[in-house]
Amino acid sequence: MKAVISASKRTDIPAFYMRWLLDRLNDGFVDVPNPLYRNRVTRVSLRPEDVAWIVFWSKNYHVFERYAGEFASYELFFQFTINPPNAFLEPDVPSSSQALAQIAFLALRYGGSRVAWRYDPIVCWRQSGALHSNYDPLWFDMMCRELSSLGVARCHTSFADHYAKFRQRVRRAFPAVDLVDPPDTLKLSWAAELGAIARSHRMRLYSCAEPALDGVLPRGSCIDGRLLNALGGSRVSCARTGDSQSAGREACACTRAIDIGDYQVHECGYSCLYCYANPNHKRFDVPTHASKTDG
Repeated sequence: MKAVISASKRTDIPAFYMRWLLDRLNDGFVDVPNPLYRNRVTRVSLRPEDVAWIVFWSKNYHVFERYAGEFASYELFFQFTINPPNAFLEPDVPSSSQALAQIAFLALRYGGSRVAWRYDPIVCWRQSGALHSNYDPLWFDMMCRELSSLGVARCHTSFADHYAKFRQRVRRAFPAVDLVDPPDTLKLSWAAELGAIARSHRMRLYSCAEPALDGVLPRGSCIDGRLLNALGGSRVSCARTGDSQSAGREACACTRAIDIGDYQVHECGYSCLYCYANPNHKRFDVPTHASKTDG
């Protein structure tokens, strides 16, 4: 059975490493080190006859647009993260209008059913006694309206996990900020509101590895073998990914795929505050940040 290639949960390949990926496609393979045991390297075939799908993950497909023709031999699916503008959490990502233009390109070229929007993660923090977040139902309503008109019908969301790297980054760079994990009652209320907005625009909102939202949102599979099989091309396995065996990821409902990104070699150029993958971006090397936020 052909493989599903994930490119990549570990970094933003479309935004920063497209030339690298095209070189690997020309080679016909990529050597992927184990994230924990880097001396263990797996050679993954990238020949079209061995690849059922390439699933991209990105916040910026501008570079991909220039190289789209290079992928004519592959079936493609696009995970596109677009969150409400917030310079505190995501200081470097494209604007909502730029992201919408890119998603229009993808939807018109490949079809909206091959694009999934990610409003992910929702982050909460407290500063000077006030609660802030990037929860924005008015912005979400606007995005649902625009994306549904392009045929995009799926959105995935979750609340930020407070990984040690995330907590340390905030503590060092923004000592006046305290991260907040909202109570389940608030998570359910917000999820219910977003779900109702999505339905009003003929979209379906799914939770991503977020059991606390069960009963309000259906559990989503970001890489969904059943969906890929329904879209056509070679049939793929619907067995669950190995991510579900990792601590903190037990609720991951993705189906099996091979991730070809590398946390170290492919350091993401964005400096999103909440990132679990980026090894403490240079933006946070020196704790000189003011404690202001725009939340």
